[in-house]
Amino acid sequence: MPLDPVLQGLLSQIPPAPTGAINFPELREQSEAMLPLIIGPAGVVEVKSVESHIIEGPVAEVPIRIYRPLGHPEGTLHFVHGGGWSVGNLVMTDPIARRLCRDLSMVVVASTYRLAPEHAFPAAYDDTLVAATWVRSHVAELGGEQRPLLIGGDSAGANLVAAVCIGFREHDQVARGISPDDCTARSFDLQLLLYPAVDLRENELDYPSREADADPTLKMAAIRGLRAIYCGDSPADDWRISPLAAADLSNLPPALIVVLQVDPLRDEALIFADKLESVRCPG
Repeated sequence: MPLDPVLQGLLSQIPPAPTGAINFPELREQSEAMLPLIIGPAGVVEVKSVESHIIEGPVAEVPIRIYRPLGHPEGTLHFVHGGGWSVGNLVMTDPIARRLCRDLSMVVVASTYRLAPEHAFPAAYDDTLVAATWVRSHVAELGGEQRPLLIGGDSAGANLVAAVCIGFREHDQVARGISPDDCTARSFDLQLLLYPAVDLRENELDYPSREADADPTLKMAAIRGLRAIYCGDSPADDWRISPLAAADLSNLPPALIVVLQVDPLRDEALIFADKLESVRCPG
């Protein structure tokens, strides 16, 4: 289908994807230069406050920003940015964090992670797990213990969110003695997955959306390159890399999954949604 004229105008302002070897420091600078376009003509969204913190992880420091809404908070959302596991930071995440904070009336905790190729898997997963653990343990001083606790992300960030939710389930069943059949002991009340990358395996399935390769801003050639630098020497069928490859997707937080029509990641996200639905807890 043809692109909306307004969207086409925005896309025309985005530099073409690099070909050949990627200069990642230069690519990150170019991405950050697009920040005014992301913010848009309405300007920066007002929130009550923004606080920056550093979480001391076992291997690396994990930077976070806490956004508090103007009104009474209705809950907490931990948000993880995308960027192909190789681009993105808290500056780039600021516009969407502010909008989520305002529109959901929630305290939003945005976290970042070590980027590939300088830091291949499991660096991004480990850093996101550190941040999510911190959010869970500090929810009382964030949006409140009796209010919803959500975790969300876009694209590569949604990949990390889906994997971390599985990781929490595995940890909690062992460390806290939670039964695998207990549907009430979830790590988060909801996982918000925006156009998630959930299957980084090369030839596991022939997804029509991958074959169509119709997104002008995200081509399969770029996805293959980013997948390679993120996975490094690790097998892509590890569920921490490909959540869709997990043998068991039961007892995870309910998911709201958003897909885009021309996104090459669309079909794997829909299959992930179907699998989650097939093991959904009753009630």
